[in-house]
Amino acid sequence: MYRVRQFVQAAGAWMRPEDAEEVRRYLSPAAAELYQAMPRYDQQHALHVLRTLQGKGHTDPDLLAAALLHDVGKTVHQTGALRLWHRVAVVLMRALRPGLLEQIGKDQPRSWRQPFHVQQHHAAIGAELARAAGCSERTVELILHHEDRSSQERDPLLAVLRAADDVN
Repeated sequence: MYRVRQFVQAAGAWMRPEDAEEVRRYLSPAAAELYQAMPRYDQQHALHVLRTLQGKGHTDPDLLAAALLHDVGKTVHQTGALRLWHRVAVVLMRALRPGLLEQIGKDQPRSWRQPFHVQQHHAAIGAELARAAGCSERTVELILHHEDRSSQERDPLLAVLRAADDVN
């Protein structure tokens, strides 16, 4: 049911002026351009993650910037960005046939396999995009490791970022 709610939210995502103002509060102009390059549903997801963290009292600017950009590698990638239908396919693969994503996700630009490779490596892709946009090294590290459960055990900010991502 959670994934259905997530899909419905993605399909109806839109950005309010106050949302854009909040993005500018935490991101440099270059990083905000990355955020703006994401589809509306990814922007909305990132805002939900940000607001979840804020609601729990988190104010660390690196954490909040990472919340806004943690999935940027999924969609701001020149060789195979994930579309909404790819995400549905990923959820189904993980539910019905674990391991299939790893089998088909090959780094083959212009291939149907490329978006699935991007899904698997979006954290590293996003971290490099954030670094190139001038984000702090701490923000880059949070983006890079936001999917890595073992790193989250050692880093409380990673753990709260992952928890906020999981509920949104």
